Amino acid sequence: MTRGSHHRVVCPSCGRSLPQVAHQCPDCPDALPQSVYERPAFQPTDRSDIFRFSDWLPCTETLDTPVGPVAFRSEALADRLGLARLTIGFSGYAPAVGATNPTASFKDFEALPTLLLLREHGVESIVLASAGNTARAFAHAGTLLDFPVYLVVPEAMLYRVWIPLPASPSVRLIVIDGSKDYSTAIRCAALLSTNLSIHPEGGARNVARRDGMATAMLEYARVYKDIPRHYVQAVGSGTGAIAAWEGAKRLIASGQFDGGALPRLHLAQNAPFAPLHDAWTNHVPIRPEYDVDGQLRRIAPIVADVLANRNPPYALAGGVRDALGSCSGYTYAVTNEEIARAQHLFLACVKISVGPEAGAALAALQQAVAAGRVLPDDSILLHVTGTGDELLRQDYTIHPVEPWLRLAPSDVSPEGIKRLRNWFAGA
Repeated sequence: MTRGSHHRVVCPSCGRSLPQVAHQCPDCPDALPQSVYERPAFQPTDRSDIFRFSDWLPCTETLDTPVGPVAFRSEALADRLGLARLTIGFSGYAPAVGATNPTASFKDFEALPTLLLLREHGVESIVLASAGNTARAFAHAGTLLDFPVYLVVPEAMLYRVWIPLPASPSVRLIVIDGSKDYSTAIRCAALLSTNLSIHPEGGARNVARRDGMATAMLEYARVYKDIPRHYVQAVGSGTGAIAAWEGAKRLIASGQFDGGALPRLHLAQNAPFAPLHDAWTNHVPIRPEYDVDGQLRRIAPIVADVLANRNPPYALAGGVRDALGSCSGYTYAVTNEEIARAQHLFLACVKISVGPEAGAALAALQQAVAAGRVLPDDSILLHVTGTGDELLRQDYTIHPVEPWLRLAPSDVSPEGIKRLRNWFAGA
């Protein structure tokens, strides 16, 4: 199903209108493009999937899908935390609460709107880097839509790249042998795009990606007819938090919600690697290429390694710093031990096993309550951004995505990538 174009893309710094698949403004390269929708009113439909919010998604095409945000309340967890108005935004796979994302993370919200939008605008293939969750989501969406997707992952993350159906030949997985570093995968994807003319997916600069993730905030507003006072999430790049912030701004601009205050962001990272937390609390820039070996040593012991992004969109106009500043937000660095305790608490109260990212978010909420930053009667959206694959495996056969190409870390250079021209030309 398709509809007429209903949105435009603008630069938040200069207001210039941009192409709908643009990733930056030519005059303001340090700004994140943003969507402006024709329909300012919040009018979700009666669909059960992510496309109930199609008025605020940039793609004009929709399709039937199990992908969609879920919001519910757990009295047991709220009671344990001493909170009266705690809501769980659940973006994984747990049919008991209505969550059926087919790759068990909120990255499913990003992939379908992105590929549909790109296909509508004549893009023939894309390349992106991933630490695992994003690769799964785009491999699944690329298979459903038969859209060519080049996925670049470090070898250490390869075990995470599976989908609940056989992958299409259009999904091409590139593995960097011996690598544990997500930033190396990001650099490789950028080189492939630049040197082999493959459209970049865009990461945080991709409006379809952010607007898809914003549906977690929109679902809260749909169910509870309100905007939460606090939004809690574990972050790597922080793109999901930017998306929630942008979604809240659209809700406020609709004029349909009382108060009009932005939710206060509470963003969690896994100590000892917490660049967003360090930058925000210490008022320092993020320097991804400074002391790389030291950064990798801090990444090595963390259990929530999908949060280990060395180059998040922090200081860009419309980025994480702006989002935190606009709502007087907070960041947190939680330990592996705090994460494990929080995962156990969630399982005991909600009866669903969640991954370490969800544990990090819950641990941050516990810190916020203890510090008096969140009060007992405040409304809270705790976003569980993914689950393990245990429940999914009960309902589906899991299919690993096989590597299409393996590269040595030394190949991740302009010269190394240029040597692959013939390989890609014959693919």
